[in-house]
Amino acid sequence: MISKVIKGIVAAGALLVCQALPAQKFSVDGSVELYSAYIWRGDKVCGAQISPFVNFHYGAWTLQSFGFLAIDNSYKEIDWDLSYKYKDFSLHFADYFYHGFAFPLPEDYFDFKKASSTHVLEGILCWDSSTLPLAAKWFTFVFGSWLPSTGENAFSSYLELEAYHKFANAGKLSFFAGFSVFKGAYTGYKEDFYPIHLELRYTRDLEAGGITIPVTAAYVVNPYARTSFLNAGVGIRF
Repeated sequence: MISKVIKGIVAAGALLVCQALPAQKFSVDGSVELYSAYIWRGDKVCGAQISPFVNFHYGAWTLQSFGFLAIDNSYKEIDWDLSYKYKDFSLHFADYFYHGFAFPLPEDYFDFKKASSTHVLEGILCWDSSTLPLAAKWFTFVFGSWLPSTGENAFSSYLELEAYHKFANAGKLSFFAGFSVFKGAYTGYKEDFYPIHLELRYTRDLEAGGITIPVTAAYVVNPYARTSFLNAGVGIRF
């Protein structure tokens, strides 16, 4: 009897909340994209992979669910990102969960123990100018990046700068410069500040029969690891 009452209260509350929310402020969009490789902050995580994205928007808030799934099933990543936008700025809190054949421990999505969890939590501050073709993003791990010497939080941080040019009806050309900050995991906890990700990327949305097809081509260089990559992607946006 009590459980039925509780369920009834929850259902009634959910109904009232849904009725109170202005329907015109809520929207959903997403995409599914196929890439030749998963390149993350100057490092190749896996080969060919598929990336599904779903975005839930309500006013200034956005909840994004996305993932990176290797075609050969060697790696997968399931991520969430909650953000709030104010003018040219947005503040994000993200949860990244990853697993693959190279990890010795069995997959456990609900494991948040420091010693064994493969969740990484990150705070992100973004600036995207509404008047200039410039953007900047600051990322800091708040969980999941530990100093090897002490086991304490390293607060590994990553700074990414973007300059771009949008062509009239011909896509966007961007240059990214990414830097490891605070002796982060990107440099083996050795360097306080080092460029790890230089990228030239071209993106364009093609229209075919009412379907939007995003295409991407990129050249990436990691000065710290002395490696370079070519990457390409194609998808469907809905």
